[in-house]
Amino acid sequence: MNALLIVGIVLAWVAILISAWLGWQLLRQNGRLLLRIEALEERLNEFEFADGEQGEDSSKRFSNGSLARSKINRDGLKAGTPAPDFRLPRLDGRGELSLSELRGKRVLLVFSSPQCGPCNTLAPELEKFHREHPEMGLVMISKGEAKENRAKVKEHGLTFPIVLQHQWEISRRYAMFATPVAYLIDESGTIQQDAAVGVEPILALMAGMALHSVS
Repeated sequence: MNALLIVGIVLAWVAILISAWLGWQLLRQNGRLLLRIEALEERLNEFEFADGEQGEDSSKRFSNGSLARSKINRDGLKAGTPAPDFRLPRLDGRGELSLSELRGKRVLLVFSSPQCGPCNTLAPELEKFHREHPEMGLVMISKGEAKENRAKVKEHGLTFPIVLQHQWEISRRYAMFATPVAYLIDESGTIQQDAAVGVEPILALMAGMALHSVS
């Protein structure tokens, strides 16, 4: 009788241990699944905006519900926000460039893409601004292949610094998955105005910078 009791207790403990082990494995598996789901959500959000497209175009591919559930800020960083630093390879092959290296001067940070029509319209205006106001920093963050970006540099005769992000990793830090987008960053590294999205708002931002320089 005692032997049967001992066997029963042992079997009960074995069952408890097996159940605990299975529960732990399920928790680990669920954790992995959650991480994968979050990663997939981020990837989907990154593709919501094609180059040069605005929000109304993305609605054709994604429902309002999916946009509402998104955890990724897509409205741009607000004035007064510290500009996220970055270090990216320069298109001209002269090492890397970081935003912190430009501390002490006003910086116009422009997000662009070689396959974005409005970006190509804006490019010669950016070059003109750069030549007329060399005291200000102008940096373009582009994406895509280096070869196609160099072709655009040659086409428009661009001389200001251009760095390359792989996909949207820096755009995500600045909460905008679109091009062209520009931020005005002051001498202390703080965003001075809300994001300018599109050619006309960016031109207006540049005009304001020029007036500030003259005064």
